[in-house]
Amino acid sequence: MLTLTTAQCSHQGSRASNEDALGFRVRDDDACFVISDGVGGQAGGAIASRLAVHWSLQQLDDKQSYGLQAMTHGSVDAADAAIVAEQRRNPERARMAATVVALFIDRRERMAQWIHVGDSRLYLFRRGHLLRRTQDHSLAAQLQQVGLSCGPDTAHLLSHALGQADTDNIEPGAACTLEDGDAYLLCTDGFWSGLDDAAMQRCLQVAGNVADWVTLLDDQVRQRSDCDGTQDNYSALGVWVGDPQLVTRAHRD
Repeated sequence: MLTLTTAQCSHQGSRASNEDALGFRVRDDDACFVISDGVGGQAGGAIASRLAVHWSLQQLDDKQSYGLQAMTHGSVDAADAAIVAEQRRNPERARMAATVVALFIDRRERMAQWIHVGDSRLYLFRRGHLLRRTQDHSLAAQLQQVGLSCGPDTAHLLSHALGQADTDNIEPGAACTLEDGDAYLLCTDGFWSGLDDAAMQRCLQVAGNVADWVTLLDDQVRQRSDCDGTQDNYSALGVWVGDPQLVTRAHRD
């Protein structure tokens, strides 16, 4: 059976509370890893992120959702529906919203697929080097695609989020075959905004296991926040596939 090892971190930073949520479930045949960030400034953000995580994981227990494609689509649909239902029950939370990124793995077929909404990200490293990264659903990402930049006040404005009635056209990433030594990182914007791709690779290439990798990355984010004096909530979930030693020795090949 395909070996999966995981580690996580989640901190409130300099905020009054932590509106990030994360979770995972590993079963004999499949697994799901998910992370979510409550949209800042909106009442109920912490509730929205917890609902997103819960209903993404619930897809593994839903016998109607068989296969990676069904589970990835189903996770967004179920999480969005749960957040909208909570909005209707509690008018003070009518604008609650959350980002989400979920990774589903078929352990028997050695396949993976993921889906995301908003600016929480998934990174895939293979043989110690970055292979894929999700593209943010944000104003900053849209402007970057056409060669423009945006100011700090608009950098984190989202074009899509759970609970904002705009997830119908969200598509999962292409399913991919897993290889020994693949390393996945799921994280919120408070985490990735303090790191560049090169720093993530360097930490991966010296880490002895997934816990060491997440700890090294966490330390990098903390160092930046100590310099800046402010820090958003930040959370990360690392997943190593197969033989973890292949991750750390690949860069020497």
